[in-house]
Amino acid sequence: MRLPIFVAAIAGLGLFCGSSQAGKMWLPKADNPYCDVTTYTLREVPEQAMSMLDSNGKPVIVVSAMTLADQPSYGRFLMAHECCHHTLGHVRRYHDGLGHVGPQPFFYIAPALKQMELDADCCAVRMLKTKHEADSIVSAREAMVAFGAEPTGAYYPTGTERADNIDKCEAQD
Repeated sequence: MRLPIFVAAIAGLGLFCGSSQAGKMWLPKADNPYCDVTTYTLREVPEQAMSMLDSNGKPVIVVSAMTLADQPSYGRFLMAHECCHHTLGHVRRYHDGLGHVGPQPFFYIAPALKQMELDADCCAVRMLKTKHEADSIVSAREAMVAFGAEPTGAYYPTGTERADNIDKCEAQD
């Protein structure tokens, strides 16, 4: 099923989705077995996956259609990871701060991003373990190893840090 969605890039924060009479776009949805958050797939997204709130404050996930098609195991990790950003309160924390910090909200949340990514990775690993999807955990680790000592995003941990974190989380019961 496809829903009418208006998509607008805003201040480098990603995409905000919501109904709009002024401009409608039909975005394909993906089945996300990891949470009950509407998940859309797009061919061209600035990141492989993103979590956000739509213009009505409802949780939304956007995942790269190309990643899901080309690397389905890693795509499943991404969906679980983004679900974790919602369940851990990261998205709400970021969104709630927007009204209180002035015109440069990213500056204020940036110091917390590294830990948020590590926490979402660990949450995703736990979720995937309960679903017996070890291949997705392996794919995520391999993707992070490919980054090596480089950050995996602005203010994010390095690939090595994330791969080590994935290993640590996987080893936990």
